[in-house]
Amino acid sequence: MASKNSKTGPLLHSLVEDAPSNLVRELVSLPRGENEIEIVLPLEETGDEEFRQKLLETLSEFDHDDLRPLEHRCRRIHLLAEGKGVSSLETIVDQRLDDEQHGQYSSQQDPICRSVWIFLNHRQAFQDAESFHYARQFRDHGKLYDAFEVELENAVSIDAAAIDEPALASKITEVLELKTACTVKALDLPATDPHPASIMLIVRHGGPLSSVHDHRDDGRRGTIYFRPPNEATLIYTPSKRQIEICADSPVVRQKVGDAFAEVTLEHDISQKPLTWKRYNLGRFRSSLTLPIPEIDGFEIQVARVLEVEVRLGHWSRKLALKVAIGDDIQDVATKYLGRGNIFRRADSFSRIGIAVKYNQSGDDKERSLNITVSGAKSCNLQSNKDPDERNFGFALLHEWGILSAFRQVDNGDLRSMLPQLVDLYDREEDEVSGGYLAEIGLDPGRLIEGGLLERRDRQDVVLIDEDDINGEVALKPSSTPGQVQATGPFGEDAGRRPVADLERYQINREWLQETVVKLVRPLLTSKGTQVIDQDLILLGNMGTDGASTPVYFARRLGDPVIINKLDQLLRARNMSGIGVVLSSSPETLTCLGPNVVVPLLSHLEGEGTEQALSRDAVMQTFDTGRNFALGGSTVAVNKSGTQSASLCIPGKAPLAILGANQIRIFEKLVAAHLAGSPDVKTAELIEDTGVKSPQQAFKKPMWDSILDVYIAKGPTRGYWRLAG
Repeated sequence: MASKNSKTGPLLHSLVEDAPSNLVRELVSLPRGENEIEIVLPLEETGDEEFRQKLLETLSEFDHDDLRPLEHRCRRIHLLAEGKGVSSLETIVDQRLDDEQHGQYSSQQDPICRSVWIFLNHRQAFQDAESFHYARQFRDHGKLYDAFEVELENAVSIDAAAIDEPALASKITEVLELKTACTVKALDLPATDPHPASIMLIVRHGGPLSSVHDHRDDGRRGTIYFRPPNEATLIYTPSKRQIEICADSPVVRQKVGDAFAEVTLEHDISQKPLTWKRYNLGRFRSSLTLPIPEIDGFEIQVARVLEVEVRLGHWSRKLALKVAIGDDIQDVATKYLGRGNIFRRADSFSRIGIAVKYNQSGDDKERSLNITVSGAKSCNLQSNKDPDERNFGFALLHEWGILSAFRQVDNGDLRSMLPQLVDLYDREEDEVSGGYLAEIGLDPGRLIEGGLLERRDRQDVVLIDEDDINGEVALKPSSTPGQVQATGPFGEDAGRRPVADLERYQINREWLQETVVKLVRPLLTSKGTQVIDQDLILLGNMGTDGASTPVYFARRLGDPVIINKLDQLLRARNMSGIGVVLSSSPETLTCLGPNVVVPLLSHLEGEGTEQALSRDAVMQTFDTGRNFALGGSTVAVNKSGTQSASLCIPGKAPLAILGANQIRIFEKLVAAHLAGSPDVKTAELIEDTGVKSPQQAFKKPMWDSILDVYIAKGPTRGYWRLAG
């Protein structure tokens, strides 16, 4: 077999050793992509063991990068040949193959052979099985998953055959404003121990146009434009009246759910929007005891936590504690796990079981209700068939601060919050404190309801520098409602702090981006969103009378590293013409590449309490800066602070230069150019910069992009000049 130094990936190596040689031969000889290598296979008549040995020897001659596409293919195959992947494949195969095809599938020797055979012969079924398998897993990973409830009078009993796939695809194409075709495939999911019978829909659609740089074989750099293949997986469980959706965008999750409810369930979402419920179990960090709330129409005798399960650093590691209804789980945890027990330090709560004993007002019959909350997005109340009992349970969770329900923020409220939302969008960190939100005037509760924020936890340590205390202070519960007690590093009293200021929240970055972009889109005459970078989006065009004026939206332009990165990206797109870069940062350069930078917050106009981007103000700034974006009328270094400036050369896009060293180098080159003696000796150019050559003052990507474009070697060795 291959030597220990073989560069063959482990999964490819395993498959070559274990799978039948005919399947391996067919898999390795599949049509290749543009950048994939060609592998010369051993002759057909080669014996089985000899074939494997020769193939592994051939593969070992290639680099890891060369074999990466083949290794990735093998990883996909192994995923559906191990653990739950086997049952995921079986579930889809049972529905997608006819009797003859299923017989061929079943005749394969083992799970890995069956997975390879499906991959080779029924690629669409293989991809559907992958989607189903990932949908199962995403239920445990909240970032890509949402669950919605639909308020139907009766549970709608439907199967996959009843889904009008073309009509639903048409509706999804409309609501997502897709530029390319969308496909929908419906499959029945049989009942399993943890899940009732459901219907799965796989929605495949193109994402926003994007681009990447490509290093070509001839050493030149090119740009590849592509539309990424996006996918949303929807699972509808009639008995729960629940729609679960896995997709990488929260906007897609909501809109696909709405489209399904409207087209398939004939639900009027304008009158009864889908309910997006989130469960926050953070309250159980401080206590597992529940108070008895007052709920109209009900008298509550007992409300106790009987079960708690936490994750220990990773979702696959967990610790569970169960008690009888006669036990106090708080006392049990303290007695056997200690006062500073794991529930205070756990990474997250994955399951809470609550028992409630009650009776309805005016009725002496004692009743019981068991509530189980699993993670942030699932609760057994969703499948409770008694509407009164279901509503009672949700009311309890709301009173305990466990439940929050999604409520779309209307456009008027969003426009009134536009300056604050832009400020939030410009932040580098995705985590924000309650104190910061209060400072900029945002209500975290309203943003949570609207899906823009998610509650995380509470700070237990803060840094302060006041009076005689300098350093970390610990925060403990206080007898004053709404306050926590701060204790200094040596046990000294550091006063009290508002609890609300210490709450921590996670920004739902994609939803916030979609919201802010939607509020500035009225500026455009044509829309065509393209994601260029995580900090730069092409929104469309605002040109009139046939003129093309591309409009970009950039964030974090207060960061020199981001300015440098986006300047290079935009200079590479100078064939698009002079455009506008809307900036969420309040202070930035005048130009970025061949584009005029327009700080969004300084170009708003008020409409009562609402704010809107003024098209007239943007056009005025654009007209004023157009000549500057073309390089101005003379060579110059225009500073916009001590650490940033723009190099202007007529006929070229302005170059953003950052830091004192870069500015000093170009100021000397510009001065020499204007004096008529353009060449500057290296020693003079780098004087007082601390670098040994001009190249060291720039990061390599920037230097590569400006050499012989803005700066060039002089005709005499050891001299530099502005590039002509």
